Amino acid sequence: MVNLLHLDRWPSWHTSAGRILSAQNGQLVEGQRFDLHRIERQRLIEEMWTVKSVRTSASPHFLEIEFIWQGQQREGRPLGTAIADLRLSVTVWGEEDGGVEIAAWWNTRWWAKFMQGRVNRLPRAMAKQWLHDACTAGSLEIPPSLESLDTESE
Repeated sequence: MVNLLHLDRWPSWHTSAGRILSAQNGQLVEGQRFDLHRIERQRLIEEMWTVKSVRTSASPHFLEIEFIWQGQQREGRPLGTAIADLRLSVTVWGEEDGGVEIAAWWNTRWWAKFMQGRVNRLPRAMAKQWLHDACTAGSLEIPPSLESLDTESE
């Protein structure tokens, strides 16, 4: 939960976050905009995101953040323009037998309907990559001796 909530920690677990550009550091807040930068095939790829909502609860212990995709660019030129209104919702349950859930919603622009199968690959791959990253590099096993300590250790 801490790794997801704090933008400063994203490069340590998120493979698309080689570098992050944001006006604010630290904890994510509603309305915050940030860009994830990575190098792919010797070209700069930028994904632009906005935090739509952040919900937390102590009982049950969970964190839910909804992100809105503002687009993607390769060397300053737009990519993935066939996708409209992409939203990712990331939920982390900090209870026993908890886990991570990622849901994605998007629309395909009218002019791209004939290649909808191909267009749908990007949001699906993005959601799967976020889930894989969050479950492998973004989460740490808490030893039984530390479970009763502050939830910040999660």
